[in-house]
Amino acid sequence: LDPPIPSVRSSHNPTSPGAGRRLAAAMALPAPPILDPQALGSLPTLTDEILEEIFLHLPTPADVARASAACTPFRRIITARSFLRRFRTIHPPPLLGFAAYEGFHPAQPPHPSAPLARAFADAADFSYSFVPPGRWPTPWRPRDVLQGRVLLECTPDCDPGFEYYATVLLRDLDLAVCDPLSRRYSLLTSIPKTLRGQHKHLIDFGVFFAPTGEDEDETAFRVVCVACNKTMVVVFEFTSITGQWHIPAYLSCSSLGTVMPDSRYSCSCHDHEQGRFYWMVPWRNKLLVLDVFSMEISIVNSNLANYHMHDSGKPLIVLGRDRTPEVFFLADCFGDGPTDIIRITKENGSASSDAWQFENVIM
Repeated sequence: LDPPIPSVRSSHNPTSPGAGRRLAAAMALPAPPILDPQALGSLPTLTDEILEEIFLHLPTPADVARASAACTPFRRIITARSFLRRFRTIHPPPLLGFAAYEGFHPAQPPHPSAPLARAFADAADFSYSFVPPGRWPTPWRPRDVLQGRVLLECTPDCDPGFEYYATVLLRDLDLAVCDPLSRRYSLLTSIPKTLRGQHKHLIDFGVFFAPTGEDEDETAFRVVCVACNKTMVVVFEFTSITGQWHIPAYLSCSSLGTVMPDSRYSCSCHDHEQGRFYWMVPWRNKLLVLDVFSMEISIVNSNLANYHMHDSGKPLIVLGRDRTPEVFFLADCFGDGPTDIIRITKENGSASSDAWQFENVIM
């Protein structure tokens, strides 16, 4: 006869000899200690500061989102402005695309952000149809992008007489700030005549977002407009907190040599890093630097007299190994040779406007 097939249930029968031996062994183990409440109070606790450091070391934003959903204390720490600023510094947001005059250009495969970029492009409105029209029949056009917001301008049609650069009088400039995803917008007031009247015939020299302070609300924003005429470079600033424009800085063009040339050369191309904005002034072979935190304008002029800047040149700013800005631009030594690529680096710890080092990268 075949041997009997053991029942699955028989091995768990509490009356079987094996079960009895297991029960006896379990009863022989020492009972787990009961912690004294005073001992519990002496155990180290995870303070908000320690938890914040732990969350900062999570590898992806998705992990942070899951941690935020775990409990109310975690969410309070993660949604705090101080934590979000630190996290964005360590984990820069993914590149989704570029906002241009003709619309939004999402990242394409095989870029890792391509799926998210495509979904973002489908959900957002980069035609800015939700923003009310400006004073002029021209459409809104993007000038700058920062933290999900787009700075828009509406200006009159360009004068065809200016063949190189379109010039816009400051009095004709309409500005708006919007979020294409939430479709929220804010129409900025025009720069008052009381401010513009101090400096006649001002021309748009550059409009851009300025970074906000660490203690400011996430919804706050700053817009800086740099304008010029034949005698002055003037900085206007708009803050969403006050809803008003003011003049925090200006510079006499005599500091650049003599008066400004034809307004078509109002070089509005600039680049920025760490709250500092850089312009090339090709007709004076100088570099303007605007610190938007201190609102001070400085001039880099050492050794630049030996180079002829290209009129269409735009400085490119990168961070060096020690996190200090390095400025690259095209130049022609003495105007009679091949194009060079010049690197300008600021000397560490120096506040002087002349404390810059020059190097020919490609000659």
